[in-house]
Amino acid sequence: MPALTGSNQPVALGAGYSLRAPGIVGSAEVRPAGGVGGRARSAEDGTVALADAMAATGVIEVKQILLQLQPARPGQGPATALRSLSGQDVVEVAVPDLGPDTGQLILACDESGVLTWHLPVDEQQSMQTQAVRGNGGQKRFLIPATPTPAAPAVDAPKRSIVGVLGRKLLKVLIYPVLDPLIGAVSDRFAEAWESRHRPYGFRTFTPESFRTGVSGAWGAGEWQRVSEKRALLFVHGTFSTAQDAFNQLSDSTFAELNRRYEGRLFAFNHFTLSQSPEENVKWFLQTLPADQAINVDIVSHSRGGLVARTLIERPSVFGLNTARVTVGRVVFAGVPNAGTLLAHPDHMVKLLDRITTALNLFPAGIVTEVLESILTAIKVIGHGALKGLKGLACMNPDGDFLKTLNQGSPKGADYYAIAADYVPSDAGIKLLVAGTLADAVVDRVFDHTQNDLVVPEPGVYQDNGCKTFPIADPTRTLLLPASSGILHTTMFGSPVVQSKLLEWLTGG
Repeated sequence: MPALTGSNQPVALGAGYSLRAPGIVGSAEVRPAGGVGGRARSAEDGTVALADAMAATGVIEVKQILLQLQPARPGQGPATALRSLSGQDVVEVAVPDLGPDTGQLILACDESGVLTWHLPVDEQQSMQTQAVRGNGGQKRFLIPATPTPAAPAVDAPKRSIVGVLGRKLLKVLIYPVLDPLIGAVSDRFAEAWESRHRPYGFRTFTPESFRTGVSGAWGAGEWQRVSEKRALLFVHGTFSTAQDAFNQLSDSTFAELNRRYEGRLFAFNHFTLSQSPEENVKWFLQTLPADQAINVDIVSHSRGGLVARTLIERPSVFGLNTARVTVGRVVFAGVPNAGTLLAHPDHMVKLLDRITTALNLFPAGIVTEVLESILTAIKVIGHGALKGLKGLACMNPDGDFLKTLNQGSPKGADYYAIAADYVPSDAGIKLLVAGTLADAVVDRVFDHTQNDLVVPEPGVYQDNGCKTFPIADPTRTLLLPASSGILHTTMFGSPVVQSKLLEWLTGG
């Protein structure tokens, strides 16, 4: 295992790989793909989900790099540590450049299980898009070097989708730039991928089917049923589908909602990466039969709340005719009504990092689907095709979409908000999901505002420019404190949240 001595000189690892770690001592080892430490893949530790998602998106693991790093003590090495633009100690990993037809990235798992995606960078530490070849036949990646304490061993196999805790592991990944089914990675790649793998559609939501992707055909009969009296519509968020976003609701809560709305529960599956909320709503309205009108309450999560607001607040500005849709009550759960800086182009990879790491706490059945969306997004970002991620850009607080939306007002709809400040109390989960270093970086992104790991807590319900914000009535807001341990992706599993849904949603 090659030793790191704190020198500024690259250390050859073999097979065309090298590592430069000034001011860092320890060791680095390149290993064949898969099977670190002889561990077999298992459904419990999540590695099956990662392998399945990679296979579905054409991503291949080619190597693993195992690192053991410590800052050099005085006198151990002549060089000071290499720093990233954000001030982190990093090491520089160089891998063979496989040319313009092959995309390359690294998924890093630190000692506590925190996951981060890394794209090639140039000499100025700017992201190097696929069109640019590496210097000297190599691609360079900057990987955080600060060691973090390992999470407790209890239940460790269930706590990382990578399946390795206590060590810093890098998965070197490649993928073809040209997908044989949906074409080359470009501004249209995410849209083509969603068309094939996450298509638009309405679906019934029943106590028997709401956790599955199978709901039967949606047609004239279903429209007639949900138009008879007030219905309840579920609108999911980014990287998700209806069955993924709301499957943490308990059987009893869902059954009671189903009873109150007399079976008129349905959900809207839509593009969340490649299209804006206004495009989502245009599809919604074009699909609603011309002779039908509906009256709905809405439960929305994350970006899905922006879809709901687009349907309600400024339809004429977006060129939409929503006269056939009446909205009564809307629940915003973790909705970025004032945006999230993680959706700024400079921070989008951090958004993917947060969601990827939080997958450790997702129900096992939905991890693969979310990972597929994340891998698709990271490909698009890696090719500098940010125009193809309008669905993420709509959450940028400095973007045109939110500036336009937040000048409006709803047509008589009543708004309710659920927002969380997530500060884990369990030591192992805290290290895993937040991570000492990762949490500090994202807190700087949020300017130390309370947040649920993805969305600033005040931005769900406070003033954003729209005439109906803030949602000041305390009977219409549920603010989940840090002590609750609830984060952006686990809200609907909370009994407190479910109790509020039953309090607010009284039925048709």
